[in-house]
Amino acid sequence: MERSVTPALLPVPELTLEALGTHVRASGQGAFAALNEVRRLEGLLTRFRPSPLTRLNAHGELLDPPADVVLAVRHALDVARRTRGLITPTVLGALEAAGYEAAPGDSPVRDAVPVPALDGVVATYEVIRIPAGVRLDLGGTAKSWIAEQAARFLGGDAVLDAGGDLHVQFPQGGTVGIETPDGSPLYVNVGAGVAGVATSSVLKRAWAGGHHVIDPRTGRSADTAFVQVTALAGRVTVAETLAKVALLGADDVLRDVAPPGTRLLAFDRAGHVHTWQDGRWGRWAA
Repeated sequence: MERSVTPALLPVPELTLEALGTHVRASGQGAFAALNEVRRLEGLLTRFRPSPLTRLNAHGELLDPPADVVLAVRHALDVARRTRGLITPTVLGALEAAGYEAAPGDSPVRDAVPVPALDGVVATYEVIRIPAGVRLDLGGTAKSWIAEQAARFLGGDAVLDAGGDLHVQFPQGGTVGIETPDGSPLYVNVGAGVAGVATSSVLKRAWAGGHHVIDPRTGRSADTAFVQVTALAGRVTVAETLAKVALLGADDVLRDVAPPGTRLLAFDRAGHVHTWQDGRWGRWAA
């Protein structure tokens, strides 16, 4: 999902890259180096062309894995544990059964398959190992993790937008425009310093009979009360996790993982906007 940032805050022209299945945009000091890092990390973690991840899924074991692959897998495992398995990298079989193999909706929707637990998954600098029947799709956790890693190359007023997972850094504060489900922008203020903004939606990467957000409790495309959730937090990896948990309707998990100061904006199917504050949802007043 595309995002816009107030043009006056951008000190240099925006650079773009086709990666992570989307348009990746960067602006600010170090933008070129940041996009190069996005491309490098995508090559290690993609499931859509030969990579260390595809070798792991094919053989169940990856010896002497690249350090970045270990860190990305460990991040995905940590998110899964903290969200009680609600966001897990073991959804690949269920995602394919829902109709998403090489591209959204490129295969027939089949009967749901169970989402395996993490038992037996090992990720060390010597070996990454997955049990028989388990394949990994790092998905959104990898996208936000890559954005966070690449953002280390940025300086000053800068933005890295990985298809809706944004790392923003504004020494004096700034404004971020969020694309709403009807296509209109909604502007939110971001304080001085580093912040993460992430959006999860069932309207994007959707097809007849399914979408890419898998509910591991059912093994199917999630049946959600909200069609889109945007989270604002201190880091883009945290924001991505919170947006996905909120979209899946797990308020109990959300209360456990949302740090103080978290802001959430959720859009329901009737077009109403809801906000998360003090551990509960309320209607948003512009």
